[in-house]
Amino acid sequence: MVNHLLDPIDPVLVVAWLVLAHLVADFVLQSGRIARAKSSPGSRAVGGLLAHGLIVAICTAPIGLAYGPAGWWFVVIVGVSHVVIDRTKVVLTRRAAAAAIRDAHTFREDPQPSDHLGRAWTPQPAALFLADQAAHLAVIGFAWATIPPHASLQPGWVDAVNWVLGTHDRAAVHQIVSVAVVLAALLIVNVRAASLFVGILVRPVEAGVDGEHRWGGRVAPAAEPAPTGASPAVARRWSIRLGPIEARVTAEPETAPPPIAVPEPSAVAAPLGASARVGSTIGVLERILIVVFVLTGTDVAIGFVVAAKTLARFRLLDDRAFAEYYLLGTLASVSVAIITALIGRAALGALLS
Repeated sequence: MVNHLLDPIDPVLVVAWLVLAHLVADFVLQSGRIARAKSSPGSRAVGGLLAHGLIVAICTAPIGLAYGPAGWWFVVIVGVSHVVIDRTKVVLTRRAAAAAIRDAHTFREDPQPSDHLGRAWTPQPAALFLADQAAHLAVIGFAWATIPPHASLQPGWVDAVNWVLGTHDRAAVHQIVSVAVVLAALLIVNVRAASLFVGILVRPVEAGVDGEHRWGGRVAPAAEPAPTGASPAVARRWSIRLGPIEARVTAEPETAPPPIAVPEPSAVAAPLGASARVGSTIGVLERILIVVFVLTGTDVAIGFVVAAKTLARFRLLDDRAFAEYYLLGTLASVSVAIITALIGRAALGALLS
């Protein structure tokens, strides 16, 4: 039977589908439990990594079904490399967070209230998040360029696809599938991936020994009172949580730092909950609107979206710390939306031309 849809293969569509498969595995099917397990020490980390590797293999299994042995090698390479890259990111992120906390502790920085970057802020974890995604996509691109194109499609796969399509026009199906794949990838990136990236970039957490005193969802560094007659040395523990990854540093300064004033419960900002969800939802809507504007060629409207968001926070921008936090998060969010939308527009242009 003649293969009307897959021969010749549109490489742009295949790459777009592989990107979508990666995004589904990383941001849709990967549960919080698996993500936390991957970041844990010992056997639990092995279990989490293997579970995620299996999800990646399942998402890329159609390549194996389509190309036979060569395709299954592609699945193995992508799955194994995914596990190695993910673990490397976890280790490097923990080290970067620990170094930032250690520096903050060394300088005895006080905690920062909610909606601020925090004293232990560092851009390295967010940079590692981007590097992790770039590494995954690079491996997928390299594996696709070197393995499946040199193999022929399996007759059973060709027959199954032609049976599903029946008498439908192949050109129309190609256009519908192309648009659906690109739009689905853009949706996942701007709803799930971008939210995680912005969260990692702007929301470090500072924790005290007792883990009880919080500034808007953050835990403030707390000092343990020294026993009667003991030296004034004080132990303080700082931690930073980046998604499922948590790093801790414990140190005992030779001299006690100045006591940190812990506000009364009524003075503490509301725990990070509803307000954070509202802010995250605003960011998602902002990115979706920007993507729509770029895809439809109405880029000038992007300015109105950012202006409306800024107007709602105008009074708060007098606080320099909040202004830095707001500007960093907004620029990161808008950048992701614009860049991914431009990539999507170029992919749609290549696929529909």
